[in-house]
Amino acid sequence: MRLRTLRDKSEGRISLRWRAFPLRPAPDPSATFKGTHREAGWARCRDLARDTDAEYRMWTRPDYPTWSLPALDAAKCVALQGEALFEATHLALYRAFFTDGVNIGRPEEVIEVVGSVPGIDGRRFRADYEAGVGRQAVLEDYQAAVSQHGVRAIPTVIGPESRRVIGAVPLEEYQRVFGV
Repeated sequence: MRLRTLRDKSEGRISLRWRAFPLRPAPDPSATFKGTHREAGWARCRDLARDTDAEYRMWTRPDYPTWSLPALDAAKCVALQGEALFEATHLALYRAFFTDGVNIGRPEEVIEVVGSVPGIDGRRFRADYEAGVGRQAVLEDYQAAVSQHGVRAIPTVIGPESRRVIGAVPLEEYQRVFGV
């Protein structure tokens, strides 16, 4: 959210290139939420996001997502239809997970979220998604992040001159890194 705000205020001086980074490239059936570092991290994000329009509601379902690849794959498939549709889908999936409690590790729930984004060619999306078209691009993003940039956590923002911001930070920190 903050990066979009910064980009929009930069009058074209800042562009964003989103890269997929699955924290778990394969499902982890042992992933849980209640009483874990995930719950504590979620609470930190909720508190830090108070100055944005992002809302973090604590996860209440028993089926915490065991991975994020289905959602990342879907976003890559939509990106083939255009940047604006990708942005809308990215935000829809983000809100679905953090605000609405949608399990983004379940393809059927991801498909429902993507289907709610106006302007998406649903037939094309479903064909690309079912064929795994986005999956290879997600895995390539992941591999490049790890091998070329040493990324180990999200969010990781790489700014000018390879300056990094790791973790959720206030808007002022991004402004400092980007010099705006």
